[in-house]
Amino acid sequence: MHDERSSPSSSSRKLPPSSSRRDRDHQRERRRRKEYDSRHTHYHDRDDPRARSSSPVDRPSKRARVEGSNKGKGKEPVRGDDEIEPGEIEVGKKIQHGIGDDFIPFEVGEDGGTADQHEQLDARRKGKGVEREWDKGKLLHEHDGDSRSRGTKRKHDDLSDDDGRNYKRTWPVARSAPWVNDVDWDSCHNVAELLHREVEAFVKYMSPTPVEDEVRTLIVSLVSRAITSAFPDARISPFGSYETKLYLPDGDIDLVVDSESMAHSNKVHVLYALANTIKRAGITSKFTVIAKAKVPIIKFVTNYGRVNVDISINQGNGITAGKVINGFLRYMDGCGSALRSLVLVVKAFLNQRGMNEVYTGGLGSYSIVCLAISFLQMHPKIRRGEIDAEKNLGILVMEFFELFGRYFNYEEVGISVRNGGGYFSKRQRGWYDSVKSNLLSVEDPIDPMNDISKGSYGIAKVRQTFAGAHEIMLANAFHQAGILNSRRERRDIPLRPHRDPGDLSILSKILGVTQEVRRAH
Repeated sequence: MHDERSSPSSSSRKLPPSSSRRDRDHQRERRRRKEYDSRHTHYHDRDDPRARSSSPVDRPSKRARVEGSNKGKGKEPVRGDDEIEPGEIEVGKKIQHGIGDDFIPFEVGEDGGTADQHEQLDARRKGKGVEREWDKGKLLHEHDGDSRSRGTKRKHDDLSDDDGRNYKRTWPVARSAPWVNDVDWDSCHNVAELLHREVEAFVKYMSPTPVEDEVRTLIVSLVSRAITSAFPDARISPFGSYETKLYLPDGDIDLVVDSESMAHSNKVHVLYALANTIKRAGITSKFTVIAKAKVPIIKFVTNYGRVNVDISINQGNGITAGKVINGFLRYMDGCGSALRSLVLVVKAFLNQRGMNEVYTGGLGSYSIVCLAISFLQMHPKIRRGEIDAEKNLGILVMEFFELFGRYFNYEEVGISVRNGGGYFSKRQRGWYDSVKSNLLSVEDPIDPMNDISKGSYGIAKVRQTFAGAHEIMLANAFHQAGILNSRRERRDIPLRPHRDPGDLSILSKILGVTQEVRRAH
């Protein structure tokens, strides 16, 4: 009994007039599939399951091929009449396919779509039919057989939260420059004064407010109370940017727990115990323990105030480093305010680009502060007393980006801020690494044998970003100089009834403020 598709009369049989378009399409697909099978019945791979299920009408058995090749040679087949080789199908018997066989019944066209799918696609193209719920939002060309649509890269605008990936947006969603409203542009006579005034306004805007400082003090008190209730011998001390007041509005709080009992226990187990204690106290609902870092820490965000907190165990160097930085801020001759301004600008610049964390390859707060101290210590005009650092903040910001973005020799030179500051040879110190020769080396002010920047493996990207910031600021400085000159000579023609304060801004070309920071102010 032959299958209907293999019957020679099936291709010429006429359908009754009442047949639908769908039935005619099915018949056309059957004929097309039959013609396709007749042209592709031989496979080169004997192990291919499709070769073993080929039609016996189109492909003769191996026995027939052997017999045909032995004609006239006096050779007889080796096997009996009833024997069938593996992979052969007896002629005239119906093919049976059970569950588990390597066979999938389907009727497809050349482009891989069924007749029903093509009908639905045509209806969608013509605006007919109801679009299925799972097809909403899909492009029609996704179903086309055009190979040009395959293998193309996704555009940036096509990325969504449903991709299964976490794309961190490092630049502010709504970038604005609210600090420019406090700048007295009319009193500026040149670009240097204009940029100095803008840096002053930015630092004032970004500096911690009394409310922010009070919130952080309350968080430190709550964390200390929760930890000491579970570990009576623990002493909690803040350090880092919270202690030096050099934190940004969204900056974190660094705490260190000093405990004699914890020193004799597994540090990772102690960190998890501390984290669970803080969670049970209701301070946070989620925490992360970074156990494989050089200094294992707990990271979490407080439920109230949404402030990031980092906690380490028995790390006294942080407290000492905070005292050293406070000493530079207070007693650095004529540069205390300049140091504070420079640190806040650079921290905000790197923070908005996701380059302010050491574990991601960026520069940490401690390294940024030491870079700013070294820059002011080694500045030739400041050392000779030719300029007042407190009155040239804008120029110093540009020169900082220029030095560490374009001219500093990262491969050979290390930085020290001890004894008035200086540079040293990385090779002579033994800090030169031929594999990672371009890493930044900064001597720890409290431990000369410690390189605080060796973990910043992404310093090449930071350096490139510094160089780009300098180029942008320099180009805009020349542009603003032309505008000031035109206004001074009364050659400018205002096209708007009121001038926008941001027209003369230079810092806003590389910095912005998020809506969260604006609401905090």
